[in-house]
Amino acid sequence: MSHKGDILISQRINQIIKYYVLDLPDKHEIVYTTNPLFGDYSSNIAFLLAKIQDRPAIEIANELTSKLAKHDEFSSVKVAGKGFVNFVLSDKLLLSEINAALEQNFGRVDLGKNIKVLVEYISANPTGPLNVVQARAGAFGNALVDLLRFVNYDAVSEFYINNTGTQTDLLYESFLARINEFNGKNADIPEQGYHGIYLQDIAKEFKKNKVPEEKWRESLMSRMITMQKHSLLNFGVNFANFAEESNYIPLRELVLEKLKDFTYRKEGALWFRASDFNDTEDRVLITANGRPTYFLSDLAYHWDKFDRGFEYLINIWGPDHHGYIARMKGGLTALGFDASKLIIIIAQQVSLLRNQEKIVMSKRAGEFITLDEVITEIGPDALKFFLLMRRASQHLEFDLALAKKTSQENPVYYVQYAYARINSILKLANEKNINSANLSDMTMTATESERNLIKIIIRFPEVIKMAANNYEPHHLIYYLIDLATIFHKFYESVRVVTNDMRTSSARIFLCRATRRVIKDTLEIIGVSAPEKM
Repeated sequence: MSHKGDILISQRINQIIKYYVLDLPDKHEIVYTTNPLFGDYSSNIAFLLAKIQDRPAIEIANELTSKLAKHDEFSSVKVAGKGFVNFVLSDKLLLSEINAALEQNFGRVDLGKNIKVLVEYISANPTGPLNVVQARAGAFGNALVDLLRFVNYDAVSEFYINNTGTQTDLLYESFLARINEFNGKNADIPEQGYHGIYLQDIAKEFKKNKVPEEKWRESLMSRMITMQKHSLLNFGVNFANFAEESNYIPLRELVLEKLKDFTYRKEGALWFRASDFNDTEDRVLITANGRPTYFLSDLAYHWDKFDRGFEYLINIWGPDHHGYIARMKGGLTALGFDASKLIIIIAQQVSLLRNQEKIVMSKRAGEFITLDEVITEIGPDALKFFLLMRRASQHLEFDLALAKKTSQENPVYYVQYAYARINSILKLANEKNINSANLSDMTMTATESERNLIKIIIRFPEVIKMAANNYEPHHLIYYLIDLATIFHKFYESVRVVTNDMRTSSARIFLCRATRRVIKDTLEIIGVSAPEKM
């Protein structure tokens, strides 16, 4: 049996079923199972056909099972419950698939066809240190970009810097208050301003270095942007582009001209008829005092994104941006763009615990927990791993004390330790001149731990496809934990390096395949793969 390239196990089972069921229902699913009582994969085909044919699902399942059981891809096909069809993969199929695990393109399912995608994330106002919610968007966006690249999208990462507007004005006013405080004068920070101690430190720094007053605003903005970029560098989150809002000011006039049929004046402000585009209310483009809103700037920015040739735009926004989605899509539609090409992902709040107690305040910034503080305490690997452990739309909490443990309780340590353990095994095998062999000509040993390891390794392409199609890197985290768990059980149940050269070679192959998959997956999520621990 030759390997089928990027045809996944579930697709192969689907093709076999399709031979007997010519018109497969749309809702047909081939599901990977974790309970050995339900086989390796399970199909709901009988239930779907039962509705169409008005027959009992169990009857249809029994008929199909007798036909499917003759295929050598399966060692058994059985009916379970009231009509599920469960498949146990044959050793022949497992061996065929596992031999592809060390091929260069293993897992690289070509979903993207080199389509250009721009992924914008974090895009924090340059008004203070990055916090853990923004760190979550960073970990998620970084992993998503690398995941999309892995499946052949031309994915580009971008950070949008809001370096004009109300918030930057408030930042400067807050900074001037700190300057006054430093000079022993009354320091009235605006109510909606920035109260963090970091502005006090920058004020001292400017005075010490004798920065001219006329340079304060420009230097302050540069200092804040540099501070955020330094935090991102420490976090290991890299951007191809940093786009500044000020660069898109000329485009605002073009946007207003294009939207003129969808705007009106009210109380001195210019409004966009967003309610005509499924928004709950109309939105202001130019305020009564003549200031452009962030909405107008964002429309100009997204116009530029499409002008740069990106077919899809993915924006990862914070939890307070739900209400912004409809107006952006409406604005893009009015501008003549296909708003379905804008994909919005909301990254929800993050709560940090220490020994099960919630952390409320930051000692350094006064009102939030900074990214730098958390990196200092647990390191970038643990932070990324834990931030990716839930779907972005779910609230996330994790315990810093757990993230520092060097034990099985800490999932990132457990996964990295599996990788380091494999390197130790391969080093020993090399010292004994034992090389891994292609498994196709070998009789697969019948141990449960070896079979389980093969099954989860060959599932890698399916996990990649699922994660990429749904923009959900968290699937990779749980796959890594499962893979590490199964590998550790394999290591504990069999000796890899033995006096039997044939058996040792086969098990070394499995170790190398496991190492390859762990490393590829860790690289996608931006976590290191230590050679030893």
